[in-house]
Amino acid sequence: MGSTYFSKRLKFKLIKRINVRRERTRPKSFKTEAAAKKWAEENKVKSYELKNLKSPENGTKKLVIIEK
Repeated sequence: MGSTYFSKRLKFKLIKRINVRRERTRPKSFKTEAAAKKWAEENKVKSYELKNLKSPENGTKKLVIIEK
């Protein structure tokens, strides 16, 4: 025999979490400059700038396309 208080509270939490959470759109990121250039050509982006989100000391890259 379950508690009706718990089951009603659980449903309310799930409904509240689904309605409140809005997923924001994030910019597309790439590991290589070639992949970023290919994506820009496919999506017809004429003028863009690549920004590295990782620190310069780090060996890996995470590039984001910023349209001008």
